[in-house]
Amino acid sequence: MSRQAGRHLGKAGLAVLGAAVMMSMTACSPDETEARQVVEKAGSKITVMDNTSESVYTRLQLEGIDKVGGMRSMDWVDEDVIVVDKENRSLAPQMIEGTEQYPHNLYLHNLSTGGDTPLQEGDQNYGAAQVSPDKQYVFYKETNEMVGLGYIRNLESGSAVKVDEAPFRVEEGKWADDGRVVFPGMDGVIYRTDVQGAKETVVESGESYVHEVVESGGILYYVTGDNMELTAYETDSKQSKVLKQNVVWVAPSPDGSRLAIVKRTRPGEMVLVLCDSEGNELAELASGQQVFGTSWSPDGSKLAYSLTAENPSDDQNGVFITELESGEQTQLLSDISIADQLRWSPSGKKLLASAVAVKDNKYESTTYVIRLSQP
Repeated sequence: MSRQAGRHLGKAGLAVLGAAVMMSMTACSPDETEARQVVEKAGSKITVMDNTSESVYTRLQLEGIDKVGGMRSMDWVDEDVIVVDKENRSLAPQMIEGTEQYPHNLYLHNLSTGGDTPLQEGDQNYGAAQVSPDKQYVFYKETNEMVGLGYIRNLESGSAVKVDEAPFRVEEGKWADDGRVVFPGMDGVIYRTDVQGAKETVVESGESYVHEVVESGGILYYVTGDNMELTAYETDSKQSKVLKQNVVWVAPSPDGSRLAIVKRTRPGEMVLVLCDSEGNELAELASGQQVFGTSWSPDGSKLAYSLTAENPSDDQNGVFITELESGEQTQLLSDISIADQLRWSPSGKKLLASAVAVKDNKYESTTYVIRLSQP
């Protein structure tokens, strides 16, 4: 995935319990009270936006943000253990474009102790890890620039199987359920592979480029063509239907009843909209130059996303959460561009964000653990 869209945060019309009840919330004007808390750790600063307006902070509360340098967070194994990608400095570096680079390997990082347990080490680069919904397996890739070979590893036994003999795009591939990964091959065919390594063909799209493939409740969603058509394919009936055009990404809610869709409206503007399962728009949540990392909370009540404003002078850049029933929006991090999808912890009380920046011609990764509470 590439990063995307955020501007009109001031007004967020939201559907309440699936009905087309539109709610409006106006962003802070210069006359409104606004507090900014600067969290300083390990010599660097991030700004936490704390809008003290009663309409914003009635339920969701920010407990704190923990910053871990030198690693890129991938996903949660449990409330205290995350999968991370970081340099393996025990191996010899390679000279790439005139700079020394260590291989990136995968580890299980304990947030309480700060300790790391190797998950996948070696001379190759490994990353793009996702933990299965039941937290028993991890899907990851041996990466080579924009493509990678996929693997599924049993977290208890440590045994791993290949997802496919052929590489596919690094940003593609997601868990369809507890035991299967769905992904598009480079041939335009969509496949599923189970945790034993058995692969099956799901859809022959007839398109050379298929992307944003995700499965939810027996419905397979994918994007194809110059018009970026979002298609819904019923795996039982094998019937397909084009839902929308100009779709950049789609994220089904945990129960499959709603879709969070990022669509391109014009050059330089993308919009995050809330839709029903048929693609009918219920509300516009945000719009701007970029919207990225959209992620549903485990109970489907909240959406987290990263926004980049269309106007650089706007103070609407960073990580946000929208509570869909109330329409409340909370900005948690500002002045940060995340590198991966935001990830909720199993309890829904923590949120993972990772950022990658270039410093001295090298990439530096940082993980943010955002701790939340709801009184």
